Amino acid sequence: MLIPGPIFSTHSLPGNMTVLLHYHAIALRKGLHMIESGARVDYPDHMPTEEEFLANKGANIYARLTSKIYKIVRALLFGKLSNDILNEMKISESIVESKIVLIPVLAMGIFFEGLSCFLYSRGSDDIEKTNLIERGRSALAKVRSLAKQSFWNWQNKVLLLEAMEMHAIGNLDEAGPFYISSIQSARSHKFIQDEAIASEMAGEYLFELGRHSEAYTLYKHSIKCFSEWGANAVSRRVEVDIQAKFGVDVSHLEDANIDIICGISLNIESNQKRSYEE
Repeated sequence: MLIPGPIFSTHSLPGNMTVLLHYHAIALRKGLHMIESGARVDYPDHMPTEEEFLANKGANIYARLTSKIYKIVRALLFGKLSNDILNEMKISESIVESKIVLIPVLAMGIFFEGLSCFLYSRGSDDIEKTNLIERGRSALAKVRSLAKQSFWNWQNKVLLLEAMEMHAIGNLDEAGPFYISSIQSARSHKFIQDEAIASEMAGEYLFELGRHSEAYTLYKHSIKCFSEWGANAVSRRVEVDIQAKFGVDVSHLEDANIDIICGISLNIESNQKRSYEE
């Protein structure tokens, strides 16, 4: 298949920008080195490199923004976020300034910008942390608006952003139910890629709390989901992260049942409801 699952479909891209999608898919399936080394492995003879494509497109705002969105997604999924990337990839701000139509790929870009800002804020100094959280909250407000138009597509994304916001500001008790609700919503709405991302983020949350057995189970579940989606390079990256956290011998970790961890509770249901009443 061309891309691991439908994070971005070719129908969401204006013009002939599937070349960007092609290279993005290669990176998720086989690794960043496949598109960053300049090698033309898996490149059809007639297809330009991403740099050649963007140079040919010139001032096309959709091409430039789509390229930036794919880059921030890859930075998030491969653990490569940095201040430079986040300062360069101001997706929401560029969309507002350009006054362009919010096609699906741009809407997803807002979601990933919000996730990235909340995630990276946790290790930032006070001033940078405040700025990143505000950017994340701005993205969350936009995604909440999208959820009012399409509950099915955006519910799990709102819940994950809310979890990340609570986690970023240190409200850990509030964050937990939102993480689990996001996994539940992604699973019930058949967004395997979102289930993978939410499971890994929830694993990070539980690991931070010292709940290592549950964290390990969610990490393993994220690997399973990334693999089912087709993002094999991302699943391998999570496997490496797990080994770094837990070591080679994980026999001491009780492999908890993912369905028990993600069991529905009244607290979780109230969080799901609250997300759409605000």
